Amino acid sequence: MACIAATQLSSSRAPFRAAAGARRSRAAVAVRAAAGEPQQAPALDRRQALLGLAAALLAANATPAMAEGETEIFYGLATPPTSYGGYGGVSANRKDDAKYIFEYPAGWKSETINKRDKGTQGVDCRVFNPRNKLQQVFVITLGRAGEDNRSFRLTNIDSTLSGFAGADYDMLDALTDAVLRKEDQREVDGQLYYDVEFASPDVHYLSSITVNSGKVYAMFVKSPTRMFETDEAALRAIQASFRTV
Repeated sequence: MACIAATQLSSSRAPFRAAAGARRSRAAVAVRAAAGEPQQAPALDRRQALLGLAAALLAANATPAMAEGETEIFYGLATPPTSYGGYGGVSANRKDDAKYIFEYPAGWKSETINKRDKGTQGVDCRVFNPRNKLQQVFVITLGRAGEDNRSFRLTNIDSTLSGFAGADYDMLDALTDAVLRKEDQREVDGQLYYDVEFASPDVHYLSSITVNSGKVYAMFVKSPTRMFETDEAALRAIQASFRTV
């Protein structure tokens, strides 16, 4: 199943706002350790190094809210629609085959994505809080359609967000009736991420959008507004942990 998370508990208690130098140092240690393993095919070595670096960054960036309890890392495969809803999508080694990763609180549950949601909306995974299923994280992955081999490009964040609204019935209302809207950019390993926060009176969203290898990856952390303030640090930690690999 595409939304079965690999169980990798995070033991780090370092804050998400650790100095950039500390993150680079820890990531470098992980990569050097990986370099001591037996040599494999160059492509696999590179992917394992990227995954090791991404996992090290997640550990180095763990916020107190996430670190106080156990966490898990989700390894997303971003496979085609035919691989969902019981039609496959199972990998012998999700960690090596992952296209994106993020960290979430242990105890949250992953939901099986069906072919309709994947094929028509691009939803690749959904992980939710069993205390309230409206508090959840989901990732949309889309590639450019057609036969021209052209890549997907982000040219207008607002229109891109509106295009994703069909995947979640509350999102369009939150975009059109927004009482809060913030937009920022961050760069991780040379890759640009657009972080957008928006909220209606009822629902609060944290999103992170990026393009990698011609495919768009969009993460949305969704929470009822009444729960957002209490869980804000942990929800922001999920958003900040999102990486493509």
